[in-house]
Amino acid sequence: MEKTSLLEQGLVPATFILLTLFSVVGNLLVIFVIVRSRRLRTRLNLFIVNIAVSDLLFTVLYGPVSAVSVARSGELRSHAICVVTGVVGLLSCYESVLSAVLIAVSRCVRITKSHRYDQLFSRKRCAVLLSLSWLVAFLCTSPLLAGFGKPGFNPILLTCDYDTVASFGYIISIILPIAIICNVIIIVSYVMIYRKVKASSARVRGDRSSENKIPPMVLSQIKNMAAIYVVFNICVTPEVIMNIITYETVDSLRVLNLVARIVFTCNSCVNPIIYTVGNKEFRNELKNLWGHMFHRGKKQEQNRVEMISIKTLSIGEQFTPQRFASNEEETHL
Repeated sequence: MEKTSLLEQGLVPATFILLTLFSVVGNLLVIFVIVRSRRLRTRLNLFIVNIAVSDLLFTVLYGPVSAVSVARSGELRSHAICVVTGVVGLLSCYESVLSAVLIAVSRCVRITKSHRYDQLFSRKRCAVLLSLSWLVAFLCTSPLLAGFGKPGFNPILLTCDYDTVASFGYIISIILPIAIICNVIIIVSYVMIYRKVKASSARVRGDRSSENKIPPMVLSQIKNMAAIYVVFNICVTPEVIMNIITYETVDSLRVLNLVARIVFTCNSCVNPIIYTVGNKEFRNELKNLWGHMFHRGKKQEQNRVEMISIKTLSIGEQFTPQRFASNEEETHL
């Protein structure tokens, strides 16, 4: 059994737990606000909710289980929960990437082929596409369950995901190609969006008409989604690079592997922050929700004060001067 330093046993698990708390709070807030607000129940936000769900699925299992495994120097290596955590974590990562693809393609159609957007991305078809994306994510994960790779305990990081060395063939033949294909689709989609926006801006400046103008809200949404995609790649790239390097160096770069894994885990709690900062409608709904909760509590407190006042008045009415006089007469009698 691998031994870890006291600093590692305390710092790494604490980091995983902290990231888990941020992710759970942030993603639950995103889901709750979108589901609660009728204005935010759009087709685009359906994909955002799906990413939030996949991020929750990842952090709720991976963070706590891996924190315990590292803190106990890899005691969970033979537990079934470690294998389940590895499989579910990889499944959620695939789903996040596929959701990013669906977002990029839907935004591209919305800008470049707006007349076909409602037909291709109706609410019903969006739900079907999301269901298919989960199916594809499961099919991509299934080779690990079939023995092509080793899900579960990671002997280098002492976490619960997959054995990097034993699963190197799976990483090279499945994870890497899928990542490349998805990134190509996303990049091409955003390049097409950029060219359309640039051409549209030039036409608007020329004829000053509003017919060719792309709505500012749509542009803001695209910038927000692009930012989420860029941050996702920033968080994931070090992990992919370290997986490839680890096959040659085994555990000699353990610290760098841990740093890459922590950066990778950060992605699940960064998305809600980007979405909140970049989406004005969401911020307004969040403020309204906060104000509703605050005023509701204030109103309940006011109601309690009013009830106490009414009770005080009713008691006071029982002891008016006339009532005191009658009591006094009864005493004398």
